[in-house]
Amino acid sequence: MSEEIILEEKKLKELLKQGLASLHEKEKNVHKTEKGVYYPSALGSCLRKQYYTYTLGERVSPEDLVIFATGKGVHETIARAFGEVATIEKVEENVSLEVSPAIKLKGRIDLLIADYEGKKYLIEALLIADYEGKKYLIEAKSTSKTPDAPFEGHVFQLQVYMQALNYNEGFVLYWNKVTGEIKVFKVQKNEEALKTIFERVKKLDYYVSKNIPPEPEAIIKGRFWECEKCPFLELCIR
Repeated sequence: MSEEIILEEKKLKELLKQGLASLHEKEKNVHKTEKGVYYPSALGSCLRKQYYTYTLGERVSPEDLVIFATGKGVHETIARAFGEVATIEKVEENVSLEVSPAIKLKGRIDLLIADYEGKKYLIEALLIADYEGKKYLIEAKSTSKTPDAPFEGHVFQLQVYMQALNYNEGFVLYWNKVTGEIKVFKVQKNEEALKTIFERVKKLDYYVSKNIPPEPEAIIKGRFWECEKCPFLELCIR
């Protein structure tokens, strides 16, 4: 293979990485870090990782950006699939939930409302479904391993959305991008779970405001897969 061909291949690879980084920066502007404001999508991850993200800024690798883009593509495919059997309407929904006077959970959700036989379904990374007179939230997640039960972080995220949007039940939908399996779990709104979430957010806010790293939660709880992919690992284990 000639040097010219190798350089061209390398150039195309770098152009794609630059484009993915640019797209990610634009999306990041929607979720700018604010004092006392936290985001539902991160609730389930290691507290120390969240602390570093809020105090040092987000760190993502080119490989992370590829994974993010793949997940987004899955969500768009789910939306298109629902669009084949229902009427789709695009809506942007701002979610804000007060944890305390000084602390908020906040985010912007891009929703697709599918109207099918008079029943409405919300579709995106978050979907809302109205079935037989009842409305459901459906949180869609791409995965490489189908779980036997929904991940705690995804349940936390859905609980926040159910509370903020006033829904009593919802679903976590997993789309396995390796095997093609689709699995759905029903989740009921739970006030005790919401209390746990609020206490977790207050705990994170305490450490962020005091500029003190919390305990390495992923290590303590044996979630070593989080550590393997964590961009703050070297800082954490010093």
